[in-house]
Amino acid sequence: GTAFVVQWDQVYLQGKEDLGSFTFQAALHSSGRIVFGYKEIPVPVLQISASQHPVKAGLSDAFMVLNPSPDVPESRRRTIYEYHRVELDPGSISSLAAVEFTPLPTCLQHQSCDSCVSSELPFNCSWCHVLQRY
Repeated sequence: GTAFVVQWDQVYLQGKEDLGSFTFQAALHSSGRIVFGYKEIPVPVLQISASQHPVKAGLSDAFMVLNPSPDVPESRRRTIYEYHRVELDPGSISSLAAVEFTPLPTCLQHQSCDSCVSSELPFNCSWCHVLQRY
C-alpha cells in the first residue's frame, strides 16, 4: 500500500539480442519518491544507438495525440509532445545501480493559509488552501 512497482524482465534491444537482456524497475512511492533500480544493464546506455528511437533516461511530462495518417487513412500516427524533463546522466546507469528522485516541498503540503505563508519553502508561497486562491 505504500509503493507501486513495475519491473521489466529480460528486455532485449531489437536486432541486438546478442548483447544480452536488461532488467530494471520503477517504484512510485506514496511519499512522492520515485526510484529506478537497475539489476542487469549489459551494455552502457551511452552505447545504445538512437537511430531507431531516442534514448532517454530520467522523467518527463508529456502527452500523446493520435492523428490520422495521411498515407493510410484507417490508421493513426502517434505524436508525443514532451514539455518538461529531468534527465539522468546515462553514464550513471549500470547493473546493480539505483537512482532516487525526491519531490521538493510545495504549498499543497499545508492545510491553512497561515502555515503556508509562514513556512520555510524555497520559494515565495502565497496560495491559500482554505480560500482556494492566491
